Amino acid sequence: MSLSSPNQMVWQYFQALRRLVVGLETTSNEVVMKQDAALSLMLAVTVVEALLNIFFRVVVGEPEFTQHKQRVLDDLKKRKSLDHKLKKWPRDILGQKLNLKAPTPKAFMALKERRNELMHFTSSHETLTLPGVEIQGMADTSALDNLTLSDAVSALEVAEDMVCELLRIRGIPEEQLPHALHMWTGRVPV
Repeated sequence: MSLSSPNQMVWQYFQALRRLVVGLETTSNEVVMKQDAALSLMLAVTVVEALLNIFFRVVVGEPEFTQHKQRVLDDLKKRKSLDHKLKKWPRDILGQKLNLKAPTPKAFMALKERRNELMHFTSSHETLTLPGVEIQGMADTSALDNLTLSDAVSALEVAEDMVCELLRIRGIPEEQLPHALHMWTGRVPV
């Protein structure tokens, strides 16, 4: 067993995500750029879900939220979906609904959908017809092929903004957000 502070996993994931994004800024290899951009999208969604799991596990340890502890433990054990946690936990535990139509949550949900296109990729089984040749079973790989550096940068920004959104719902004052973001993600306040 290896024991750490609760934020350790989130810090590590954010550090890896930031390293990927910084590396993309210096690569000239288009294939590597698309691969690492795809990984950035996947990791950005993963880090937000990891934060949700850990953050709410910590919150229900606080005296005013202990009545929700078993519910969070049960949801974690049952591996409830990310959508379930985003829709239910802030509202039911903190008494604050996460408005999924607000800019940051909406951007995160769009990021999650792009991640899903990459993560749950299946062949569209297209047919390419050229003079004298027909190739069947082609896959539409636009979800990967259209990725850019700005997609990776945006994924990191959306993940950090989503953490701030959750911290706001928890009641962290705006002036303390940079320090709370540092505590949870390792991003040093500027």
